[in-house]
Amino acid sequence: MNRLPSFTIADYRRLLEAVIGRGYSFRPVVSMNEGRSRSVYLRHDVDFSVAHAVGMAEAENLLGVSSTYYLLLTGPYNVFSGSASKAVRGLAALGHEIGLHYDLKLYPGSPGEAAGRLRKEIEILEFVAGAPVKTIVMHEPFLDNRDIFLEQPGLVNPSFYNKNDPGLIYISDSCRAWRDDRLLAFLRGKTPENRLHLNIHPESWLSDKRMHRIDYLDRVLMPAVLEEDRKYFSETVRNVWMTHDAAVSGYGDEDED
Repeated sequence: MNRLPSFTIADYRRLLEAVIGRGYSFRPVVSMNEGRSRSVYLRHDVDFSVAHAVGMAEAENLLGVSSTYYLLLTGPYNVFSGSASKAVRGLAALGHEIGLHYDLKLYPGSPGEAAGRLRKEIEILEFVAGAPVKTIVMHEPFLDNRDIFLEQPGLVNPSFYNKNDPGLIYISDSCRAWRDDRLLAFLRGKTPENRLHLNIHPESWLSDKRMHRIDYLDRVLMPAVLEEDRKYFSETVRNVWMTHDAAVSGYGDEDED
């Protein structure tokens, strides 16, 4: 690539192809401790919608790429809902790794209670995904860098390797923005690191055209996320209200004075 990717699914495919073309191998996050050279650990923090992550997962699958999708149990989506649970299992069925995206702001202050909460969330996510959860990562670490779960027996936290692996470079597209041109430098072999931890947020790549990130937030992302609730109310709630016994028998609120 001769420029940083714009935030479209077409450019995302080109990014994956560029990584493959440069001779790098995509590896699961759980293998970070192996320290293999010329490796890319592709991760996705799913902050707003599981359903809108499926398109990215399918694009990766077509290229033979597997990645890690970190899911929130405390975010704006409910992994037990029909559309979300189907999407979660779909991600796993496509060969992608499922990880827990934990939000320490909502955890108990006691380390023991917090550890119990973490274990419970992992159990819930494993139940929904129908797959084991072996990797975890903190939600919004920029708000508080004190991550008490950097090192957990039997679990891989990629943030630990960000801090402790000098051969690993970390790049994120948070808030639909690249901080610098290190991604291009890495792909061109012009960085001292030979391994990449790449954090891509699926909800940032829903448009098929380039636009300012604030315009994207208002015109694409917000309507897309809210559409799921709108559809639920228009298709499910409306039908229940229209067929409710009171409505059928004529004892609705339209009869009130």
